[in-house]
Amino acid sequence: MVRSPGDALADTRLITRIFTDERVEAWRDRYFWVNAVTAIIALASFLLFHGELLPAGWEPFIAVFQALCLLVLIGETLGVFVMARRLLEGARQAPADSAALVFGVFMGVGLFVASHWVGGLLDENTTFLAFAYLTQAGLLAFVALRLLRVLSFVTRLVQSPLHVFLGSFATLILIGTLLLMLPGAQAPGANVPFIDCLFTATSATCVTGLVVVDTGTAWTRFGQLVIITLVQMGGLGIMTFAAFFGVAFGRGMGLKGAAAVGEVLNLDLIGRVGRVTVWILGITVVSELVGVIGLYGHWVDAEGKPLPAGEQLYYSVFHSISAFCNAGFALYSDSMIRFVGNWPVVLHISWLVIIGGLGFVVVMECATYRWWALPMFRRLPVFRRRVKNQPIPRMSLQSKIILTMTGALLVVGAVGFLALEWNYTLAGLPWDEKLAACLFQSMAARTAGFNNVDTAQVGTAAQFWTILLMIVGGSPGSVAGGIKTTTFFVMVISVVATFRGRPTEAFKRRIPDELIKKSLVMLVLAITFICTATLLLTVTEAQGAAGREQGFEAILFEAASAFCTVGLSTGITSELSTPGRIIIILCMYIGRIGPLTLVLAIGRRAARNFEYPEERIMIG
Repeated sequence: MVRSPGDALADTRLITRIFTDERVEAWRDRYFWVNAVTAIIALASFLLFHGELLPAGWEPFIAVFQALCLLVLIGETLGVFVMARRLLEGARQAPADSAALVFGVFMGVGLFVASHWVGGLLDENTTFLAFAYLTQAGLLAFVALRLLRVLSFVTRLVQSPLHVFLGSFATLILIGTLLLMLPGAQAPGANVPFIDCLFTATSATCVTGLVVVDTGTAWTRFGQLVIITLVQMGGLGIMTFAAFFGVAFGRGMGLKGAAAVGEVLNLDLIGRVGRVTVWILGITVVSELVGVIGLYGHWVDAEGKPLPAGEQLYYSVFHSISAFCNAGFALYSDSMIRFVGNWPVVLHISWLVIIGGLGFVVVMECATYRWWALPMFRRLPVFRRRVKNQPIPRMSLQSKIILTMTGALLVVGAVGFLALEWNYTLAGLPWDEKLAACLFQSMAARTAGFNNVDTAQVGTAAQFWTILLMIVGGSPGSVAGGIKTTTFFVMVISVVATFRGRPTEAFKRRIPDELIKKSLVMLVLAITFICTATLLLTVTEAQGAAGREQGFEAILFEAASAFCTVGLSTGITSELSTPGRIIIILCMYIGRIGPLTLVLAIGRRAARNFEYPEERIMIG
């Protein structure tokens, strides 16, 4: 058999890649202890200093030391590129490190351009402070990526990826709690107890947004950075925990792990984990960066005056991350009420929430959709030659359902809120502010957590309308909570199909019976958990201020908001008793991991070799 030149070239490339992998792996093994010791010392210095356990006079020395630690950690990545001998191959070997390095360089150049040396947008103190924060952010990023190597090793020891996910999520909450208990994380005189630190860490990690203390006044800048870091890690961790474990260091995740994550994302990840991870990171970074640019300059103080440049940047970064992750944490005690008529803030927060709630798979598909190959564009001379031999593009059923439901729920939610609150919280607002408030509340009710009207003053009918929107939530494979838009869609069309006596169909496609069963289980579990939490809260809060003053509606609203990881509240969160706060903590945790746990658990069920006889019963 004669081998073609193409086969010989392919063999050469395969052998080259094998040798490259061996060189990179050997380099990482030699650098392992340097990484480990540097990461531990750097993290300890960061926490001890910002936790105010080290003297303030050590700040210059700590900054220099952390910069040196960052260079040492980056040394492994640079060594990988040297061993790979090609830029693209190095990026393939260390995608997460490469993305973090590129983002850090990009941010550094941006700060340099905006500094007092060049652009003059930032004064001298703000410039040095911004570079210090960037150095510390880079240090934490590379330390986190090194810790992922440990998690990747753990996944190989634990048989079930479900256990790894639950354990890593609980560990992140515990670490966040301990960090928030440090003296440097709490504002002078705040004295936040352990249960409130645990509540805040759980709310941030589960991207919920419920708070028992004011985020802007109870926590220092360090405490706020801990919270927003938990938000970012919790939001990304929902979709990418297994992918990160496998590809952060170019080691792959195996067929079993890829299949498990693929089932969650409704995507075939076999052989595509790295590409999907890069897409997720890219969408996150680009969206949040555009959000920062759009929100910059719109933040004001208590008197309505614009904040200084440094504070503008900090507020923009904080709220951009919080919005994209659908967390709802705000640095204002009234959330976004003061911006009810500020359309730039309303629109930028809203599109960040919507993109984050669509799901990365949908955003990927929309970004790569070849709209120019549609029949209506094929007739145009500019596209005719280019798309002549290309097939007509097709969007997946999941993306069609998600886009349709997102638009429909946004409009229906806004119209419902406008009708129900016309004579209440919207009574004194002009038309443009009414429209902004309704659109914002409709968006926020689907797991965003922000509010630009006082939720405590909203009428009972609008509160119940909001509860329904909260239960539906966002879309699968996103940072949003709830039962998900696809689940709600499948249940509705299943009911319609039953009345019509036809199979369950949508967009000329038939929905499998297995998905209908899973949707029903999702809905029943969600309602069961919310009802159980509400019942327990009515018992624990019967003698407290939350139960006496607010009543059953507020407790039901709180339970639904916690389980669906929304973050809206009628104001009873800070009035909950300790048992009540523990119940809400469990609601947030179970609500965040519940759907994913269910999918993984169903996927791990062992099939039986027999079936019992069928027998009908009466229903209805």
